[in-house]
Amino acid sequence: MIAEVLTHRKGGAEHGLADHTSSSDLCSGMAAYTVWGTLGWHDIRQRYRRSVLGPFWFTLSTLIMVVVLGLLYSQLLHQEISNYLPYLAVGLVVWQYLASAVTEGCASFIGSAYLIKQIRLPLTVHVCRIAWRNFVILLHSLPVVILTLLVFGRWPTAEILLLPFALLILWLQGIWIGVVLGILCTRFRDIAPIVANLVQVTFFFTPVMWSPEILADRAWVAEFNPLYHLIEIARGPIVGRPVPLGSWVWAIGLLVVGFIFAQFLMKRYRNRVPYWL
Repeated sequence: MIAEVLTHRKGGAEHGLADHTSSSDLCSGMAAYTVWGTLGWHDIRQRYRRSVLGPFWFTLSTLIMVVVLGLLYSQLLHQEISNYLPYLAVGLVVWQYLASAVTEGCASFIGSAYLIKQIRLPLTVHVCRIAWRNFVILLHSLPVVILTLLVFGRWPTAEILLLPFALLILWLQGIWIGVVLGILCTRFRDIAPIVANLVQVTFFFTPVMWSPEILADRAWVAEFNPLYHLIEIARGPIVGRPVPLGSWVWAIGLLVVGFIFAQFLMKRYRNRVPYWL
């Protein structure tokens, strides 16, 4: 499939695939949207090949989870269902994306070993493939959020204009996470199961099903959780409430620091990755 894509794009020269180094890998890989975009769609189609609903199984499974958990935890946490269900829906949808970006990012290079050893592409292409695939799943799950808002008669406010910026930030977070964890897990295979367990534990410490307000004077615990701020920049615009400036600072700051670290690892270890596979 990659060969077909590159053939249509004159060997990849139009997207910077012909010439790339350790220093330019990130930029060249992200610019090759035809390659990773096509591969990401192919992954989704293959996963749900011969399925009636196709990728909309994501939507259905998310809807069931939101309804079941919403009805249960709104009672346990004594929350008004009309406010809690949209809050939970956005939290679960964004969390699923972040969790998938982390866990699948660990295998971003290991899972593409056969391609890395045969075709000279920027390593970032394989990471963007995973990030794009998970981002499409995120978009397929957003109708669940819209449905919960419509059910309770809540309409978008002017805050919704910030949603595209929040989604862009979330997608970019998935790229640097995939690069960093992909390199580290390729060299040290024990990191992947450790990360998978940490993701499961972190879910309960992140305001997905609960809000920081219930912690009262201990709400600072959530404030120092970067995952909370990544969820909040998308949850605020959707449910119609202002996003705290601190959440934008955390999200953008994490993005900058993450890409700097990813560039450092790429420059230093990129040429060793094929030998570690």
